[in-house]
Parts: sequence; structure tokens; C-alpha cells
Amino acid sequence: MKKWILRICLFTVVFCAAYLACCYLIPGWRLKLEADPCTYFVATIRSMVLIKASISALVAAIITVVFTKKQ
Repeated sequence: MKKWILRICLFTVVFCAAYLACCYLIPGWRLKLEADPCTYFVATIRSMVLIKASISALVAAIITVVFTKKQ
């Protein structure tokens, strides 16, 4: 049971980190928006949701499997 909790937590953390990396570290996907930081953050998260979520889920699944595989 602890293994599932670890996997879910690891997947969630890696998914969020990968999603934010897609939002801010890929130059072509950054928004050119003049707004306050909160509005910019929300707009960045809402932009290209399906692509960023798919990539983030794939990365999170791979990392979760690699780091929690049975030894």
C-alpha cells in the first residue's frame, strides 16, 4: 500500500514540475503577454493544455516507473 502512495505522490510532483517546465523553459511556448504576474501565470497554464499535459504525463509516468520499480 505504501508503494502506491509513493507512486501517486511522485507522479503528481513530477507532473507539476514537468508542466511548469513546459510553460516556462521552452522558448517557443512562452507567452508574449504584458500583464501582472498572477494573470500571466494563469494564462501560461491555460495555454496549450492538451500538449503540455500529455508531455508532462508521459514524463511523469516514465520517471515514476523507473524510480519505483521492484528490485
